[in-house]
Amino acid sequence: MSTKLATAGRLKGYPTFSAFIARDQDAAIYRKYESLSARNLLYLSSEIHELEGQLKALDEEDFKSSCFVAEGAARKWEHYSTGKELGVQAHRDLQAKIKVKLKEYRMCSANEGPGSGMKSSTDGGVDEALLLESQVLALKKPTQRTLRNVKRWFSSGGQTVLLGRDTHLFDDKNDMVALAPLDDDRLSRLLRAVFGWCFEDRDSRTRRLEQGNELYYFPERKIQRAGLVVSILLSAILLIGAISCLYMVTNKSKSLILGMIVLFTCLFACVVGLLTNARRAEVFGSTAA
Repeated sequence: MSTKLATAGRLKGYPTFSAFIARDQDAAIYRKYESLSARNLLYLSSEIHELEGQLKALDEEDFKSSCFVAEGAARKWEHYSTGKELGVQAHRDLQAKIKVKLKEYRMCSANEGPGSGMKSSTDGGVDEALLLESQVLALKKPTQRTLRNVKRWFSSGGQTVLLGRDTHLFDDKNDMVALAPLDDDRLSRLLRAVFGWCFEDRDSRTRRLEQGNELYYFPERKIQRAGLVVSILLSAILLIGAISCLYMVTNKSKSLILGMIVLFTCLFACVVGLLTNARRAEVFGSTAA
């Protein structure tokens, strides 16, 4: 097994992998283990369902027995909490088990933070397991380009960075989540994919050439600035072009003027729809304006 130094002072493996993720935040890609999480929730649900059935069975036995002790425990807390009878103790023991399982499955959020989106304990229980699962499912998937680059780095040098079962860590692309997804509009994706090398830092280029690394790094702020400049230029060109063209055809036929208006309106809609993540309602509103 090779323990060759991938970078100065770090062995190839978890040290280099963690440094790689820390250096490039969009490389923070992890498994969400969706199938295991779903199975865990199903097991918890089944356990509570079984306990619920046992509780209903005890209630039915008490109802059929018409026992004075059972009636007292059903209506008065002192009888229920201190009763020594077997039926009362069975109720208490079963309720203790239910309490433990519900605490695992449904916990109250006693310390609600502002903007957390979680209910306080006074509003009822918050399904913590379900809530956490929903938050994981809401995380965005990594872009194909990011996942492809991470997998290429992970398998560089003819051997994966991690060995054993972790060799197949990135095999299931549908089970991946990105903890720090980039502002991934279409224009930004285009700039990263086609012109990313133009934004590479000088230090990054020097290190890449020294280490023989195929991956290059560039600050995301450069992509955002470039996207902003391109958006401003396209908007200005369409606006000034429309005004200029309409001014030049003022004395022409009305059909030509109408055609120019339709042309620039369609161009504007195409720019907004294709180069941004605007929704259909937003595209319709901006075009109508």
